[in-house]
Amino acid sequence: HTAAIFWYSFPLSVTGETRLARALLITEMGGWHDPDVVATKARNIAAVCTEPDACHGVRMQGSAALNICAVASGAADGYWESGMHIWDMAAAICVLKEAGGVVVSPKSGEDFSLLKRRIVAASSVELATVLQSKVQHVEYKSD
Repeated sequence: HTAAIFWYSFPLSVTGETRLARALLITEMGGWHDPDVVATKARNIAAVCTEPDACHGVRMQGSAALNICAVASGAADGYWESGMHIWDMAAAICVLKEAGGVVVSPKSGEDFSLLKRRIVAASSVELATVLQSKVQHVEYKSD
């Protein structure tokens, strides 16, 4: 993939990683304190961090836009989250797509919608599909 977007003079491009076992992932726990939401998000982290296909690691940076752009820049391979708003991710999704990344709904078979408040962003379709199969989405009121 040839980068179509730049940070200063540096081209941005996703890693293209396809395997969970080599992927550095990002997610967020968010500001939700409902025990069921916290438990679901904790189970999702456990699902990607346990053998036999444990990811390389999981990070939390505190911002959906920064997380998506980390995937776009190749600093991370995948990101999933539920609960953020359209304004938290819209511009960053444009950056990710220009850098060769993909965006899908965490709910397999559902078309991605900015209004649904959930996302899987990845460096490849293959990795996005694996994340879809591992993480449970949390339902929030649509934007």
